[in-house]
Amino acid sequence: MNEIARDTYDIEKYQVIAVLMWDGMENQRPAAWKIVFKSLTLLDHLVKNGAERCVDDARNHGHVLKSLGQFNYYEGTIDRGLGVREKSKQIMEILGDDDRIREERQKAKK
Repeated sequence: MNEIARDTYDIEKYQVIAVLMWDGMENQRPAAWKIVFKSLTLLDHLVKNGAERCVDDARNHGHVLKSLGQFNYYEGTIDRGLGVREKSKQIMEILGDDDRIREERQKAKK
């Protein structure tokens, strides 16, 4: 994931990364919850380790993150959507606090 974070400093590479990442969150059926979760995990990493544009892009896609806060998918009695809901909430909390973003990015540099 660190290599992907480095690639966010190249605008052309970032555009490819962003399209795939946001598509992984927006255009998946609930049964593909793993793709959604992995896309959120990548976004979390990019917000903390990638170019500043990752933070701006994530804020511009706040509606997507907010909708994932309601994500539901059950396999039998197992709530597979819980991780998606929690991860999207964590990212939204970070994005809503500039001081926290700076803190997380500083921690990531160490």
